Amino acid sequence: MSEKLTLSILDIGPIRSNQTATDCFNSMIELAKFGEKLGYHRYWLAEHHNVAAVAASHTAAFAPVIGAHTARIRIGGCVLLAHYPPLLVAEQMGLLEACYPGRVDLGIGRSTGADWATSSLLRGGTEMKSDEAMIGDLRNLLALNRPEGLTVSQDDREFTFRAAPNASSAPAPWILGTSWYSAQLAAELGLPYAFGYHIRAEGAKEAIALYRERFKPSAYLAEPKVLVSAIVVIGETDEEAERLARPQLFFMSSFRSGEPVQSQMLVEEADGKEFPSRHESLVQMFRRSWIIGSPDRAAEGVANLAADLGVSEMMINPVVSAYSSQPADRAPNREFTLAALAERFPQ
Repeated sequence: MSEKLTLSILDIGPIRSNQTATDCFNSMIELAKFGEKLGYHRYWLAEHHNVAAVAASHTAAFAPVIGAHTARIRIGGCVLLAHYPPLLVAEQMGLLEACYPGRVDLGIGRSTGADWATSSLLRGGTEMKSDEAMIGDLRNLLALNRPEGLTVSQDDREFTFRAAPNASSAPAPWILGTSWYSAQLAAELGLPYAFGYHIRAEGAKEAIALYRERFKPSAYLAEPKVLVSAIVVIGETDEEAERLARPQLFFMSSFRSGEPVQSQMLVEEADGKEFPSRHESLVQMFRRSWIIGSPDRAAEGVANLAADLGVSEMMINPVVSAYSSQPADRAPNREFTLAALAERFPQ
């Protein structure tokens, strides 16, 4: 691409079999600090619940920790609005923005990030929100972050609610998605759009094209703005990268199949282990969309994907694979992936 490629980080908080939760969170803090030194633009967290292989569950809880250990990189990430009242999200992320003004991104997702039982528990047993209710909550959330806040009339009185008192700035809202629905919603509201290629590669080009075609300028954004997230595995050689990809391939194929999952295997634990025949189609699908290879080969894959989708920002989701000899509270292979790409795409 002739345009400079901006690099960002997506961290789902993957936890290895040799890590405690504390080890995992320490490795995430170090990854964010390392990414900032390399010039990465954003460090986003994902939201998953009751998944044994994923430690990060609440962006609003862990993003402040990342903010305290960094100085420049944008922080925040995914908040799944299906589980929460808009005022709660607005207050949590507004407080974060007040602590780290001008650095916070609020990525709004529609999925649950959990199995049905966990999702129900998070909502206190209430019914799942309809699409119409979700859109209403989204509009209220956006209003709560404006300086004038959200005014509600009740019993002939007016009540005004704001995310944070005397706020000088607000989190930058993004719509997260992998479908035409999310693309159209982002376009209608005039918000930036983050396509989760790491979740679903199919339809990416069409969804992004739809977003650009139907985009309506807003107070948030004058022109369409898109980033794409992708899973990247880099080793010293193509062969090592394939080896590093295996633990996550085992996890993802079980997770997508709705089967029980454990903490992600170490590389040695995955060596020689055969993929179940029932997972073969999933493994092949992941291999088609993941970027796996040596530094030069992977960088070419990142550049080609960005060019194919017409985006100037790629959010890198580096896999957590590690060897038994590596420290539990760090993620050396993830850091290697970030360093290899930053060297080839100077920030």
